Amino acid sequence: MSEYHICGVLLMSRPEHSALVEQTLSDMPGVELHANDGGRMVVTVEGDAYRGCADTITEISQLKGVASSSLVYHQLENETPPEETQP
Repeated sequence: MSEYHICGVLLMSRPEHSALVEQTLSDMPGVELHANDGGRMVVTVEGDAYRGCADTITEISQLKGVASSSLVYHQLENETPPEETQP
């Protein structure tokens, strides 16, 4: 069984640091910025292990200019092989 995690994170950054935070996020693997409205950002963090996603979220929260971060969504997708049909 394989799993895949999708985490939604809300970030708040100081407006003067918004561009720097946005650039840093774009360089992080598994991270995608979906919206930035004056430092209020909607970000997803995706990966095949929750621990890796959690570590990335922690790293994001510690970026220069980030005032706060909140995990607001977590989805776990399990990929299970199809059951074999018996004749």
